[in-house]
Amino acid sequence: MHRKRQAYGTGNEGFTLMEIILVLVLIGIMAAVLVPTLQEGVQSYTATETRGDLTSQARQAASRITRELRNIQKEADNTPNISSANVTTVTFVDVLDNTITFNLSGGTVQRNSDALVEQVSNLSFRYFDATNAELTSLPLDAANRNNVRRILVVLTLADGGLTVLVTEQAYLRELTGL
Repeated sequence: MHRKRQAYGTGNEGFTLMEIILVLVLIGIMAAVLVPTLQEGVQSYTATETRGDLTSQARQAASRITRELRNIQKEADNTPNISSANVTTVTFVDVLDNTITFNLSGGTVQRNSDALVEQVSNLSFRYFDATNAELTSLPLDAANRNNVRRILVVLTLADGGLTVLVTEQAYLRELTGL
């Protein structure tokens, strides 16, 4: 009843060269199928993150601009204290007697000389009177600046092939009608 012991390591153990090559070929085929799918997923995630960042930056900048535009100082004759109004620039005095200028310089929207947001491809201001008629002869002369009651802000940010457009409007406080 004694069993005969075999020495360790004898026999047909391990893999043949053909088996190893077959496994490597199968791994290569699976990688060729999966890698492009994974790359598309990563690119999609990156694009979504970039679009989200651009949208957030555009909304914050447009909100800041419109919030400050709502606080344009009213002069004694019930007209807004706007000293210059153009397609890409507006200069005014707010209720705290601060002179504020918003303009597009290169790819940056500036508040006075401070950068507000970068990666800007377009900033435009459109001006409307009390009857909601657009004032189109830009830059606005003094008479038309006195008639401004609403300002529409259009801000476009771009990064690579992604573009985000945000539009907001500001009704000037205490100047909504005449």
